[in-house]
Amino acid sequence: MAKGVNQLIDEQLRFWTQRSISDHKFRQPEKRLPVITISREFGAKGAALAKKIGEQLGFKVWDKDLLLMISEQIGGNKSFIYSLDEKTRDLLEDTIFAFMNQKGTNLNYLLHLIKMVQAIEKHGNSIIVGRGANYICKDPQAFHVRVVAPLKNRVNKYAYREEIPWNEASMIVKQVDSERRDFIRHNFNHDVDCSSDYDLVLNSGTYDLDELSEICIQAYETKIGRQVRQLETV
Repeated sequence: MAKGVNQLIDEQLRFWTQRSISDHKFRQPEKRLPVITISREFGAKGAALAKKIGEQLGFKVWDKDLLLMISEQIGGNKSFIYSLDEKTRDLLEDTIFAFMNQKGTNLNYLLHLIKMVQAIEKHGNSIIVGRGANYICKDPQAFHVRVVAPLKNRVNKYAYREEIPWNEASMIVKQVDSERRDFIRHNFNHDVDCSSDYDLVLNSGTYDLDELSEICIQAYETKIGRQVRQLETV
């Protein structure tokens, strides 16, 4: 039998907290703090920024972990979940999957995603990467960030990292951006590029990772009205 969402979240948080204390010199947060969501263009360093902020604040970062937990909840093949991650399957194809009693449908994925994000928001002290989390969270103090970068920069870095031709890299970057944009529009009826949906929009083509993290943390602390940095200096 699949575990309850809150139980899964509790277990993940306990495991991560124990590991963090052993690996870093973290002080435990005094109380629950609002979540941070990070929406990102493909290749704009959104996931890297989430990791950096998580290290500095002592927050759990939820990225691929979300997919593993959704997979455990649904009980289907993990490949189904990964195929749906921030994508929108054609309605006919999704209907066929449902008739075949496959659990990896858009609706099933979305319902479990919403439950997971809501449970994480309730626990607090976390950063959620992508997946429309800013449209799911309801806490007015939740902090929503969008990370962007010039297309040329993102394509250049992806082509270099993957050792592929520039034209091929450009096609992949644009495709992923389009899939994420369609996912938000289809499931949340929002435009992912609407800047007013975020508390802060950052350009990683202008600032390095340390600067992005500093700007983000300062803005977060300003919004919630308290200092939250947990990493002790040595």
